[in-house]
Amino acid sequence: MANKTVGVRSLREELPDVLREVKETGRPVTVTRHGEALATIVPGTLPTAARAPRILALNSLKGGVGKTTITMHLAAAIAAAGERVTVLDADEEVSALRWQQHAQADSISLPFRVVAADRNSLMRQARELARDGTVVIIDTPPNNREILKSAATVADVVLVPVLPTAMDLDRLGTTLELLADLEAALPNFNYAIVLNRFDARKAMAHDANTALDRHPRFETVIRSLAAYERGFGTAPSELEQFRQLWEELLQVMGSDA
Repeated sequence: MANKTVGVRSLREELPDVLREVKETGRPVTVTRHGEALATIVPGTLPTAARAPRILALNSLKGGVGKTTITMHLAAAIAAAGERVTVLDADEEVSALRWQQHAQADSISLPFRVVAADRNSLMRQARELARDGTVVIIDTPPNNREILKSAATVADVVLVPVLPTAMDLDRLGTTLELLADLEAALPNFNYAIVLNRFDARKAMAHDANTALDRHPRFETVIRSLAAYERGFGTAPSELEQFRQLWEELLQVMGSDA
């Protein structure tokens, strides 16, 4: 289909309408003068930042892998990058909500908010929270396939924490099988493993790091730090690794969009 043309004289008066048409239709408009083409107005491309994920889910059928700790620190890192962030606590133990309550009791303000998930409308709730541009992070319970599926289905990216132990690597397969089924059914489904509590002094940690290369994973690993162990009820402060994780998320989503 030939490009639409508009004369220079008409363009002076019609520029706002022409730009709006190019944006809405995606078709270029050629600017002419005395019938000779001078320039072409083409649709622009959105910057990578506009493609940033709005809903993240921390999913694992295994308990004790650090989902809440990652959730709270990642929320703080994203908030520090200038985003509005809401943690949606879908865990029966409401660890994220209790974290916020303990912080409030000590007059500590978290740089994000935590709200309880409505399990009967989790996907709608997450979408509603994200509608105004808020980044939503869903903290999910272990051993609950229905919640995992709901969180994974609505999420732009699913993060799967795993610890560098033989047992955790073995149990990882069950979660990955479930996510692989969702990947087969859903277009643009994204998930990747996050290696958590990495201790470079331990050979098993390096073995696990290598073993995970067979699966979708983040290059960023979360090291084992005492600050994470004693961080409950405080404003997360050791954020460098989580800043790196957020930057990697933005890069991956930007390149895939």
